[in-house]
Amino acid sequence: MKFISQKRIRSVVAGVLAAAMMTLPLSGCGQIQNININSALGSEVSSQAAASVVNSKSSVASKAPEAVQKAAVKASSKEVFGNSSIKKIKEDSAAQNSTHLNVIRTVAQAQSGYTHIDQREGYNYLPDIASRNVYKQIFQSVYKIAVKATAEGYYPTQKIFVSGTQLSEAQLRIILLAFLNDNPQIFWLANAYSYSYGSGGTYIQLYSVAPQSTCNTMIQKMNQKISEIIKGMPSGLNEFDRELYLFKYIADHCTYNNDAVTNNNIWQAFSAYGVLIDGKAVCEGYSRAMQLLCSYAGLQCMLLTGQSNNVNHMWNVIKINGNWYHLDITWSDSSTLVYNYFNINDAVVTKTHTIFPSASTLTDAQIEGKITGKAAECNLTVPVCTATADNYFKVKGIKVGNLDSADDNAAIAAFTSAIQSKSASVSFYVDDSVDYDQTLAKLVTVSPYKIQNWVLDANTNSTGSKINTNNLKYLTDKDNRGLTIFLSYQ
Repeated sequence: MKFISQKRIRSVVAGVLAAAMMTLPLSGCGQIQNININSALGSEVSSQAAASVVNSKSSVASKAPEAVQKAAVKASSKEVFGNSSIKKIKEDSAAQNSTHLNVIRTVAQAQSGYTHIDQREGYNYLPDIASRNVYKQIFQSVYKIAVKATAEGYYPTQKIFVSGTQLSEAQLRIILLAFLNDNPQIFWLANAYSYSYGSGGTYIQLYSVAPQSTCNTMIQKMNQKISEIIKGMPSGLNEFDRELYLFKYIADHCTYNNDAVTNNNIWQAFSAYGVLIDGKAVCEGYSRAMQLLCSYAGLQCMLLTGQSNNVNHMWNVIKINGNWYHLDITWSDSSTLVYNYFNINDAVVTKTHTIFPSASTLTDAQIEGKITGKAAECNLTVPVCTATADNYFKVKGIKVGNLDSADDNAAIAAFTSAIQSKSASVSFYVDDSVDYDQTLAKLVTVSPYKIQNWVLDANTNSTGSKINTNNLKYLTDKDNRGLTIFLSYQ
């Protein structure tokens, strides 16, 4: 990892829509549970029932259900450690004297109708012109890479000289953090640096993890992929739907990089490149890829770091319709789309995440690690996220409340549409006017077993595929009043 040390903090369970059940290892998230069709539809389900029956509302025979199972797969004990925080290394004079080659500066083409924006929250955080000028100098440096590698395997970029001032180590760390957090497209910049004083100023040496020729090839591949993704985005989408499109793309095309659990040399897993080209990444890669794509979709998006389950983690904060929201895409991948962390506020995210403090609240000694021997983990800007209007379940969930005929019609239509499109899930939003737990019970575990009835009616309406009623699963999200029903087909 280039900045924030990180561990794997979620369990990826293959085939969750087939047989396995999963518990997300964050306390605010429910667990995926089985729903079985209750053939009686009028009494509590006996856990001993096993006879096959035919429901009166459907010609589909199903096994009488057992009680809702809560067997859950525990979070994986394998956890990814990032490549540690920014580290100061000894300058390699032999490599520094090497010839530097130019890296290509091409960028992906933006789609007509969507305005590309630069993410500059880190730059805007920097307190003075001197720091911002160094930030700009880094832009020039990273596109010139030495031919010869250092003894540690890094390729020095063009050395930066800041005239007339001796920058402190704390200043250098904050400037580099700002640059990396704003520029996910510069995926080759290492987390290593060195500096020295001389000639009345400060010399700064940064490093690439790959040689110039490799960077050029990778840049071309990533630009092509970004253009394909943005070109595939329908025109005229509002901000929320642009965000959802990008979220689904990443979730559908990337899985967690288990190899990075034991091999910190897989630096791609911590970058946008790992997501977009390799299709494997850890949370830093997911977050940087989302931020990069948001730039092409005209959306403000930042990186935020902290902990969950006492391990370091990175996620996004994104601005939708003028409000900031937390977006943690790591919990969704090609095996399961989970919306429990899609546009949530501070009150919800802090139940499961601890946010590192802003650097503005720390002393230089803390940032440099002079107090504890380890540089303090920190964010730069930490937006206030209080809105709920664009939470996923509020926007896209089928609204249910009193479970009356209006709810019946809306839900049956949603499941019927899901059958037609072979959707992997249907989401619901439980109205604020009703008790969440009581409504959830009526939906899935006690009479009138609304979900089961709605699915059976949708199957009756379908002349082709049917939802597999023996393999219904659900995931709750009480904090956001959401419910997701996972579907498979027969």
